Amino acid sequence: MTPITEKTTFHTPPLVRYEAAGLPLFLDPESPNWAAVEPRAADLLGRADGITPVGRIVADYATARGFQAGKAWLHVHDFFREARRAGLVSEEPFRRPPYAGRLAHGEPQGLSEFWIHTNNSCNLACRHCLVSSGPGGLPGQPTEVLRRAIGEAHDLGARRFYFTGGEPFLRRDLPDLIRWITDGLRSELIVLTNATLMTGRLREALAGFSRAGVKFQVSLDGTRPETNDPIRGAGSFRKSLDGLRLLADLGFEVALTTVVTKQNLTELPELTVLAKTHGARSQHLMWSHRRGRALASDNGFFPETERIVRHLLQTAEATGREGIALDNLEAVRRRVDGRPGLKYDLGNAGWDSICLYADGTVYPSAALAGESALAAGRFPNEPLKRILRASPVLRAFREATIARRESVAGDPLRFLTGGGDIEHACLFATSGNGHSPGLAERLAAPDPYYEIQKVLVQRVWDQLVSEAAARINRRSGYDPPRVVRAMGETSIACGAADGTLAEREVLTIHSNCVLSFDVDAPRALVRQFYGRAAEVPQPDLCCPTTFNPADIDHIPKNVIDRFYGCGSPVTAAAVKPGEVFVDLGCGAGIDVFIAAKKVGREGKAIGVDMTGRMLDIARASAPVVAGRLGYDAAEFREGFLESPPVASRSADVVTSNCVVNLSPDKGKVFAEIWRMLKDGGRAVIADIVSDREVPPSLKTNPELWGECTVGALTEEGFLAALEKAGFFGIEILKKAYWKSIDGYPFYSVTVRGWKFEKTAGCKFIGQRAVYLGPQKAVIDEEGHTFPRGVPIEVCSDTAFKLRTPPYAGRFAVLEPGESADLQTASCCGPEESCC
Repeated sequence: MTPITEKTTFHTPPLVRYEAAGLPLFLDPESPNWAAVEPRAADLLGRADGITPVGRIVADYATARGFQAGKAWLHVHDFFREARRAGLVSEEPFRRPPYAGRLAHGEPQGLSEFWIHTNNSCNLACRHCLVSSGPGGLPGQPTEVLRRAIGEAHDLGARRFYFTGGEPFLRRDLPDLIRWITDGLRSELIVLTNATLMTGRLREALAGFSRAGVKFQVSLDGTRPETNDPIRGAGSFRKSLDGLRLLADLGFEVALTTVVTKQNLTELPELTVLAKTHGARSQHLMWSHRRGRALASDNGFFPETERIVRHLLQTAEATGREGIALDNLEAVRRRVDGRPGLKYDLGNAGWDSICLYADGTVYPSAALAGESALAAGRFPNEPLKRILRASPVLRAFREATIARRESVAGDPLRFLTGGGDIEHACLFATSGNGHSPGLAERLAAPDPYYEIQKVLVQRVWDQLVSEAAARINRRSGYDPPRVVRAMGETSIACGAADGTLAEREVLTIHSNCVLSFDVDAPRALVRQFYGRAAEVPQPDLCCPTTFNPADIDHIPKNVIDRFYGCGSPVTAAAVKPGEVFVDLGCGAGIDVFIAAKKVGREGKAIGVDMTGRMLDIARASAPVVAGRLGYDAAEFREGFLESPPVASRSADVVTSNCVVNLSPDKGKVFAEIWRMLKDGGRAVIADIVSDREVPPSLKTNPELWGECTVGALTEEGFLAALEKAGFFGIEILKKAYWKSIDGYPFYSVTVRGWKFEKTAGCKFIGQRAVYLGPQKAVIDEEGHTFPRGVPIEVCSDTAFKLRTPPYAGRFAVLEPGESADLQTASCCGPEESCC
């Protein structure tokens, strides 16, 4: 990026101001993009009018705050640098063409998912069933027809399949179909079930299903039989809970699903506890569709939206306390905190998702199955490919767009909410002329539950901003106006989509019937990647590094062969005897074992990693290393970079070697390093950086992510994140070109930063600091300007910092009454190593 100078002018796009967690939040609705900032930063953002130069803004800021020019420059410069990285400001005006609809940005060429109503027969007859299934319902298509449909859908690109009904497990061929999808086609399957039939042969079959491939969504509509059974059938409460428990005990990922009714509204937060105690990993709430038995009875199945919102927020609090996911909230979170500039336009029904009903008719979605006016074709009379290409119904769904939905035309949140659920809009649509509305009118109708989406967006904002605000380090002295939280800061798309999909400017939201389960996918991919690297050494992984033979002569070869770093931070850290050393992302332990030799008998070398197979190698090698050294100083702990199991203020030095780029929340990693360090402690981090932002098409490549490249920050962003975490005296110790991928160059850098925690005891007691050169003047992280040779009054905290590394020897610190004669002034470091 171009340097910011006093002549630079900045523009902002048209912004809408909200509030999140008590802080100003600015939304660029047409992008969409957003960022929450501190109030003083909001004032600076208002000066980005495309006319006023930064120099003028600095001068006005200095006057208003009573700051010296150096401090004012640091505050204004660092804020605009951060706002530019967040996409809130630019040196060029923001010009965007009018949004023409999702089809203008590319038509889907196949399917991403495929729904199958396996049967309309069911052992229950739920009073809200949208397809009115029950005993004696349609048995579904023959096995060979379903296999053919699944195969064709797979050929069209579908990699996620859904079985719903009716009750899918009434089909005797279901276990074979499950195994074919998960094992034969290597695809994901989600089964929607009442879980009341998990006994006998089915229980035996469950044990053979892929835990990674098949997931379950179990329906329950109350916390006790008195609420659930009148809706779902006598005895169903206990049987469903038993089935849920069995699935969870077998190791399957299970979501507990509830159709929200007037009868169970108040029980929704209690259902969270029930879900947790019976092993569900998430809770999912559904809003009633205006069809089937729910419409016929209209008996409490359509509570007012305001009441839903109230109890939904209470449920969100409950899931937070219990530590399980609320799917509805997580789906919104992934959109709100996704890639800036990515628009969501309506749902995926009929777009890249279709449903085969029990009678062989194809519909845009499972929620619309059986609605004769929405039939898209007949299978197997027509192949799926022809139905996708030729169906007027599916064409109408694909031509539908938020751009023609008048109900959200003026809503700044529309590209985050997706404009609402297209299925609910279709089913609730009414015509203003007394006649049944046509398809185009139904597709443009408002979602009756749309306000829920808006409330959830605000909820996500409040959570994200509150968490980020709590993480701000107010104890380091570095305190410019901040971007507290920007869109997409912690989102990574690793493995979530192919590169083509990642580059799209427009995506669709998912059906309210079910939501995805892939919250931990990025970490799982990294664990899998490095698990393989633990089994078979991969010498080309990350950057080659040459070690001093004396540093590694005590380390087993199988550890050295599994070194996957990009530098030698232990050497740069100058580890001393007796120190406590921590290495994050230690892998097989090479840096920990090098440090163990340096810290000696009185020190400690601790390694932290999340990959079990790497830790197995490290722990197995530790006795060998201890035997060769004559003492045991190495210890290995399992944990994440973002929450390492190491006590606060316990480490003298923390290193990491080419692992920060793997984290989905790099700011949290740096904050944790600062937390672990003692005062005066140092962090030495070797990692990969890029010279500009990496495109989503590369970020979605799991192999490249594991190879320590495409998850990298830019060099500017890397250094700024360290500074924001509280480190001072940051130095680039080493930088070397690593490689280029698709024209994007990547570099290996080793960076060092120091910790000093300011206290309430900082006072001005007459101390002065004199900068000794060689520069004409320098400015520190707090905005103090030190001209060469000029005594500047400093507080006791700053005086302490200037006497310690990395500043020791570059300043003379004068005590009260001490002469400014530099020949007698004190410039000694903490260990009396005088200048």
